[in-house]
Amino acid sequence: MTDMMINKLPSKTWNWLKVNETKLPWDMEHTTVLPEENVAVKEEPVHFSVQGEGEYSSKKFNIHAAKDEQITVYMDYTPENKLAVYTSLTLEEGAHVRLIQLQHSAEDSLVYNTIQGSCEKNARIELVQVYLGKGDIYSDTTIALNGDRSGFKSDIGYIGEHTHVIDMNEVVNHLGRCTESEINVQGSLRDGAKKIFRGTIDFKTGASDSVGNEQETVLMLGEDVENKTVPVILCSEENVVGNHGATIGELDEDTLFYLASRGISREQAEDMMARAGVERLKSLIADEAFTAMIDEELGGITGAIFPC
Repeated sequence: MTDMMINKLPSKTWNWLKVNETKLPWDMEHTTVLPEENVAVKEEPVHFSVQGEGEYSSKKFNIHAAKDEQITVYMDYTPENKLAVYTSLTLEEGAHVRLIQLQHSAEDSLVYNTIQGSCEKNARIELVQVYLGKGDIYSDTTIALNGDRSGFKSDIGYIGEHTHVIDMNEVVNHLGRCTESEINVQGSLRDGAKKIFRGTIDFKTGASDSVGNEQETVLMLGEDVENKTVPVILCSEENVVGNHGATIGELDEDTLFYLASRGISREQAEDMMARAGVERLKSLIADEAFTAMIDEELGGITGAIFPC
């Protein structure tokens, strides 16, 4: 058994917070390596479903978008044990990649999801991630905006419950001029769930006139949940704009009273608000089969309250 050190903050904070990195035990010797997938130019969106094999398994995806090409890739993970997925994104000048990931794993499972991406001039990555599984989720994304006017946009929605762990790390390195990044995270925690979100926007020397924004909204449903939000902006360049913010709270009594007057119980209200962070992403996904999987995972109870 090997202890992998994952989800490392580029700039460390106080050790007592226990957010600088995460130690993840992994049995390298007995890991089943699944066939590697290579994705290049595709006229239609590409779909992958990954379940894993054995107690430990891993799979790698290589996505390469040539100059001015567009690629859309959908991935859904349904492991019953421990699964590591590594995705490499390489974008040449003017390329555009949309990557949509849904994790709806089984009870007591674990997913370690890693993304490494690089963008040349005028290239853009759009990432949508939905975390609805019953197991633990570890997500580590690092994007390099190498070329001028390249961009990255990330939208994440999650529901953490049943003492599960959601451990996320996003790092965007701005290297080119006039680059843009945007990170939006929204989710809920209940039933003893634990969540860490680290979001780092790093303006490197030479990244003048660049802009980076990150925002997280967390709904905490219960006294037994644990939330850690760590927004970081690093700057080695002048004339850049970096913004970060976090909204962390509970359902207030005024909202509950209003909903009760409309015949909505406290439990229904909590379900409704918990699903809001995921429902907002469905309009970005634009794939009926994929959104149907999300609805099924949510229990199919949100349609009347949150129209698609």
